[in-house]
Amino acid sequence: MYTILNTDYVNLETSIMKLIPICIFLFSFLFSSAQSLEVPLITVRGSAVVFANPDEVLISVSIYGKDMELAKAMDSYQKQSKEVIAFLKSQGIADQHIQTQYVSMGPKRKRNSTELDHYYASQSINVCIRDLSKYDAIMKGLVELNIYKLGQANFRCDDIAERRAEALRLAIRDAKQKAEMLVSELGQTIGKAKLISEIQNQRTSFNAETYGSSVVSTDGTSVGSAQGFAPGQLEIKSIVNVSFILP
Repeated sequence: MYTILNTDYVNLETSIMKLIPICIFLFSFLFSSAQSLEVPLITVRGSAVVFANPDEVLISVSIYGKDMELAKAMDSYQKQSKEVIAFLKSQGIADQHIQTQYVSMGPKRKRNSTELDHYYASQSINVCIRDLSKYDAIMKGLVELNIYKLGQANFRCDDIAERRAEALRLAIRDAKQKAEMLVSELGQTIGKAKLISEIQNQRTSFNAETYGSSVVSTDGTSVGSAQGFAPGQLEIKSIVNVSFILP
């Protein structure tokens, strides 16, 4: 029995020894094949900025009523909410461009104490101003209504998707021109694009040098403007990475 097992072990060891050179050959072949499949590339980054005129501005109006009685706090906020909505409509703001949020209410405690300071009732109203020439007058009128807070203005344009697509096309073109310029100095040319990726920090902002800023205090006490309201332009930036084959 022992002799038979020992013979089988010797045969198995011999078979393994024969397979080792074959494995080494296959590994070397696959490695050299992988190297031969490597394609020389040049990778560049392209960027572009396009500008768009804003078509509308969004603002948020915060209303806050307070009293030692919850019912009176609610009456206070409801009265001011009606005044704000009536004023907005008098400025030509359509119903679909005035959106009221849910009401928040409850007790407000004194700082570091469980003692009641007052009850409050608050609400936010989102407003879309399509006629930008009325922006200053609307903001001034809202402040004169003694509202609690005005949020930061956000500008938008109707064709933002088309503008972003344009910025993306220009960024691709910029990447191609960079690659062509670089390889031309070496007497080479570029082939087809192998890899294309968009940097996901696409920015949409305002060019601060092209518009004045209208400033409204959040405590409802003053309105000021450095240069008067001027909407300027939206700045839309796109960035891409492109890898071209070097033939």
